[in-house]
Amino acid sequence: VSSYPPRECGIATYSQDLVRAIKEKFSSSFSIRICALENSGVKRNYLKEVKYIFNTRLSSDYIDIAQKINEDDEIKLVFIQHEFGLFSGEYGEEILSFLYTLEKPIIIDFHTVLPNPDDKRKQLVKSIASFVENVIVMTQNSKEILVKDYEIPFERISVIQHGTHLVPYIDKDITKAKHHFQDKYILSTFGLLNSGKGIEVAIDAMPAIVEKFPNSLYLILGKTHPEVFAQEGEKYRNSLEEKVKALGLN
Repeated sequence: VSSYPPRECGIATYSQDLVRAIKEKFSSSFSIRICALENSGVKRNYLKEVKYIFNTRLSSDYIDIAQKINEDDEIKLVFIQHEFGLFSGEYGEEILSFLYTLEKPIIIDFHTVLPNPDDKRKQLVKSIASFVENVIVMTQNSKEILVKDYEIPFERISVIQHGTHLVPYIDKDITKAKHHFQDKYILSTFGLLNSGKGIEVAIDAMPAIVEKFPNSLYLILGKTHPEVFAQEGEKYRNSLEEKVKALGLN
């Protein structure tokens, strides 16, 4: 259960990569079907591996899709990719009705684990965890936050690192010369832009970095997240560009 290509979303791309990796390694053990999360009326042309389409803006779908999964004898386990913004309600709380209705074993992967939660977020995360067999996070730090700040039992959390595509190693000096970045310290942020990335914090830190390392260069790579763009246009990107100008970092 996840956003999935052709929807433009970091978790969609992650999930597609994960499915491919599992199929390559364990294709003879089990098969995978996707329940694609949607939040608009846009009709997308999904691959045949997408069996269900779950419109998270429709409260009825939280029950209906769960019941369809319950009735599907071929489904033995439900694996959910969780991000608060993927589901409706405050902090995406409508996911609880989906979890409550499901009768299959559930594993959930938390892509965002925020420290020092308010009471509402803490209770939501604890409730989600109570429905599932296992919680997956991508860093040891995330696991420690879930134990300390959310009171989730240590033994119910597994750490599986994010991973990345295998690419041929190219000498970094050759690559930097190709892009005219010789003799530069390179910092970078990549991926779809939205205010949750906190890129402005890194920009605020750059004057101090540049003072100590004048040849530093911070590359911010990626376009504004399509769903963010639909709601607020380039507001966030423009704010970053204004901050760069205000701090004299052009």
